Amino acid sequence: MRSQLRGDDVAILLGDYLNLIDFRTFEGILSEVYSREEIRKVLTLMATGDKEKARMQIRDSIGGTPEKSEQVRAIIAASYIEFFASIPCKCFMIYGNTDGPEIMKKLGATAGVELVECGVVHVDGQRFGMVSGAPQGPWNAGLPGEMDTERYDKMVASLGPVDVLCTHYPPAIPDLTWDTLAERDEVGSPALLSYIDENRPSHHYFGHVHHPRESCVVRGSTSVVNAGFFRASKAALVHPADCPR
Repeated sequence: MRSQLRGDDVAILLGDYLNLIDFRTFEGILSEVYSREEIRKVLTLMATGDKEKARMQIRDSIGGTPEKSEQVRAIIAASYIEFFASIPCKCFMIYGNTDGPEIMKKLGATAGVELVECGVVHVDGQRFGMVSGAPQGPWNAGLPGEMDTERYDKMVASLGPVDVLCTHYPPAIPDLTWDTLAERDEVGSPALLSYIDENRPSHHYFGHVHHPRESCVVRGSTSVVNAGFFRASKAALVHPADCPR
């Protein structure tokens, strides 16, 4: 990231900053603590659609023993410190479902990045509405950045009209919510879809879906764009990023 940003840039980051697990290679933070077989079992259950068993396995695996839980926390803290240090400019960030909001607030404050749970920031004369986290959905597993749907919907509604909407979670548009590698529908938020239709921001940027069927669609006058910082491309998105019309 440092090579793509200059000191006078403004970065807006959309969550899930740490690689807990890579579906393709099984590499990531969890693989440093848990066995490949434990991870494979969870991913297999998720792929076959046995959602409740998958959730139970995730809770059992991530919870684990106190020793393993402490190992995971230590790796996560070190990873956030390294990540924050890589950002060379002013930065507004939201948290994703796999992020730890409390540790991000603690470590981010000393690193000069601003964590926005929900609110509006002004960049170059435009209003950017930002909403963190993920509402309840079929794949929730009790991760720190997940919240009940009522709370999430209230956060979205509290923004009022903005020029650009920035969320971690996608709107409920099937082509944007289907993950082709995980082979599952992340569903998306009806509240975000209603917000787009009512307030018509020029852009809605989101992440969460790592390998989408479509990365960009036009909804009314809004370009709805998956702005995920994909490891495969190593490319950040530059605003305004418009969809073909």
